[in-house]
Amino acid sequence: MIQTKDRILDAAERLFAEQGYSATSLRSIIAAAGVNLAAVHYHFHSKESLLEAVILRRAEPANQERLELLERYQAEAGGRPPALEKVLEAFLIPTFRLACDPSRGGNVFVKLMGRLHAESDLLPGIILAHFGPVLMRFSEALNRALPELPASELLWRGRLAMGTAAQVLRDTPQASLSTSEPVSQEWEHTMRRLISYLCAGFRSPVVPDTRIPEVVPLPETAPVQETK
Repeated sequence: MIQTKDRILDAAERLFAEQGYSATSLRSIIAAAGVNLAAVHYHFHSKESLLEAVILRRAEPANQERLELLERYQAEAGGRPPALEKVLEAFLIPTFRLACDPSRGGNVFVKLMGRLHAESDLLPGIILAHFGPVLMRFSEALNRALPELPASELLWRGRLAMGTAAQVLRDTPQASLSTSEPVSQEWEHTMRRLISYLCAGFRSPVVPDTRIPEVVPLPETAPVQETK
């Protein structure tokens, strides 16, 4: 029998993914879960804490797998920086494995994450609060793989990469419904295309700063007196 807490998490995850966080009320969640409001407050205290619990339930095991893959690829590199493709694989493989595993709710969760990236300002705070060390490890690995990139440029491209991946994860489940290809193969193909695209972006030349510099006024000088 599914425990009350898990029923609430399952209902919240599905409704947040379908309707968005802001448009989903606690009333609709308790109706879908078949519980009362007191049960939600007992287990999660607030709607925001409930969203956080929904994310952590899926993301914490995925992050552990990410770190294990990154350590394996670093060991295989034999002291050299792992290739950019391997760093991105280590980050994305756990997500795509989850995405094609309905028994773990992966298809719903990746749709939710894609939606949160686009619609909610809560996700960055949750990620920084709970996954800072993981992000730091991958930031260091990217820096070793791309030592020529300035830190600010690497951060900018990392943000673009995460946004692109979130959009792909949000859209691919719908696209997969129109193909006869097995779900796991569809996700594998999608991930390889995504990694190829992201690598091209990370390796592209740095765009020079062509902004017109601010004109600094010359200091005022005392008027020149005529000599007699």
